[in-house]
Amino acid sequence: MIYLFQSRLQAFQKLGTEILALLSNGGIDTIIKQQSIENKWFTEENCRLALAAIAKMLDKKSCEAFFQRYRNLFQKERKTQRIAVISAGNIPCAAFHDFFCILVGGNRFIGKLSSKDALLLPFLSKILIKVAPEFAEKIFFVEKLPKFDKIIATGNNNSARYFEYYFKDYPMLLRKNRNSVAILTGKENVEDLQKLSIDVFRYFGLGCRSVSKIYVPKNYHFSKLIEIFQKTSSRLLCHNAYVNNYEYQRAIYMLNNVPYYDGNSFLLVENQPLSSPVAVIYYESYDSLSNLLLKINHHKDRIQCIVTKNKSVNNPVNFGKTQFPSLFDYPDSEDIMFFV
Repeated sequence: MIYLFQSRLQAFQKLGTEILALLSNGGIDTIIKQQSIENKWFTEENCRLALAAIAKMLDKKSCEAFFQRYRNLFQKERKTQRIAVISAGNIPCAAFHDFFCILVGGNRFIGKLSSKDALLLPFLSKILIKVAPEFAEKIFFVEKLPKFDKIIATGNNNSARYFEYYFKDYPMLLRKNRNSVAILTGKENVEDLQKLSIDVFRYFGLGCRSVSKIYVPKNYHFSKLIEIFQKTSSRLLCHNAYVNNYEYQRAIYMLNNVPYYDGNSFLLVENQPLSSPVAVIYYESYDSLSNLLLKINHHKDRIQCIVTKNKSVNNPVNFGKTQFPSLFDYPDSEDIMFFV
């Protein structure tokens, strides 16, 4: 029913407001601190950033636009489905978008969360239940999956093969490894590069929306980019695990005589793959933008975001915006609402 769909969206809108209030008044500090202790990659700063991004995603304008796009799906009553979610643990609250779509669709959420990201989403669910108690019978966090109707599973390429076989008898939305890339023209200004550095280094580059590969025109001069990236990434030198990755990768490249640019807190390495190690950014030069776009299109099933100002790119993301997805920015571009 349309009015129930709208009511559920309004509850999530209130959740967004509550998140902002808790971030402001310190009411969420304890759970953030606990999460950062249990997973060193989930720093308190990154947890706050992830929660603020969720709150922004749930603002009134976004929820109203979401209602208008999907209202026709709720013209008549629908059967409640039990939808299981096996989530990733690469960034804080990685399963939130699935959580949102399943519940606003009127279904039951059965979440098997990564042990690396097991605290924040259950905390948010308690707030949501306070706002709208009817969600209490629709949210379940489990260690072992009970009976379900559909499943959404996120993992690496190896686990995806396991999921594909193990859940072959169920309707499935399966996500594999993805990375984001940036296409530079050499005409970017300081502000563009500052924003790009956020796309690269936020969450230590661990998210699928994190830029791990940069395409640059042939004979590109890296000095300005390195200087700006260094200012952003130098703050990460307070994080022992990040520093260990940086020093390890630098030692490996030195031993193997691989050329690299050293930003003193990151490495810039010419390499073909899209996915780079922590503290490393891959780059590749191009002669022809049209040929580059053909190449990128060939790998489109492995790319989440393309950051560029170039208007010839389909669905480009603006500099500095990769880590602030909207309600319509679905992982792997698979519309979760139609699936659920």
